[in-house]
Amino acid sequence: MNTERIEKDNGKMDLALYMAEVIEELRQDRKYPAVHIYTSTLHSFAKFSGGMMPMNEVFTPGRLKEYEEWLLQRRLRWNTVSTYMRTLQAVYNRLFPPGMPGCNPKLFDDVYTKVKSQTKRALTEEQTNRLMYADSDTFPEEVRRARGYFLLMFLLRGMPFIDLAHLRKVDVQGNRIVYRRHKTGKQMTVCIPREALPLLKEFKNKDSTSLYLFPILNAAQKEDYTSYEYYQKALRDFNKMLGVLARWLLPGVKISSYTARHTWATLAYHMDMPIGIICQALGHSSVRVTETYLKPFENERVDKANRKLISTVRKGKWGNDMICNML
Repeated sequence: MNTERIEKDNGKMDLALYMAEVIEELRQDRKYPAVHIYTSTLHSFAKFSGGMMPMNEVFTPGRLKEYEEWLLQRRLRWNTVSTYMRTLQAVYNRLFPPGMPGCNPKLFDDVYTKVKSQTKRALTEEQTNRLMYADSDTFPEEVRRARGYFLLMFLLRGMPFIDLAHLRKVDVQGNRIVYRRHKTGKQMTVCIPREALPLLKEFKNKDSTSLYLFPILNAAQKEDYTSYEYYQKALRDFNKMLGVLARWLLPGVKISSYTARHTWATLAYHMDMPIGIICQALGHSSVRVTETYLKPFENERVDKANRKLISTVRKGKWGNDMICNML
């Protein structure tokens, strides 16, 4: 194998043409979330570069840093910057696998490729209670349904919206729901709590010909990228209705499809549930993923413990007189 020739050819190859090939390959493999991310990254970098994008010009430390600064000037979040950079890194690793002559293992060292810990996205126990027991009879149908889906996601151990949307009627087996996570393929078995039964009855799919448990997806639609776009629209509509719901019940609080999952994890964490159990309940691939969920709340928990410690000292024998006697 002439590695110098490969290196030279890869260097001259245009990024847009190569990524188009990768995107088509992902589409054929039905990896539609990846298709979406790769397409967004390509459009973003094309807008930044404004023309041809030969690999040997794209994949340089200076050019990548310029792109990062360009993204930040547009006030994109760090996690969005990281997503674009990690996508470019994946493309680079396809072209120059680690260990191959011409591969620069430190190429992405000066740009952000980590997952930044999110700011607080979970509701408090009181806020969750307000959502759960609010009188929703006067709400418009789409808002009532959004609230119902949100509460079901919370009650079913922080189920992601994409898994709720893809639940099938056959997944309900007695008092349990047995399904596979859309993201990882991991099988999950969730006991249906009694609080979820009225919501399941009210919002279940009334179409007897549909295989889906809820009327979120179109069962007649072919499983292709169009179906993924249909799901994306359903997700946007869901988040929009959650915004309306929050304005009515939780003024000043932002909630989204992520909130139910983060709320379940956070409340479990504050109840001192072991992280390993939380990881298993959420269906995470590793404890590290769970720790990323919970990291924003570590300081809050430590501050609460500190407040409790101080209160204990103030109420105990260590009063001012005792301290003075020690001096």
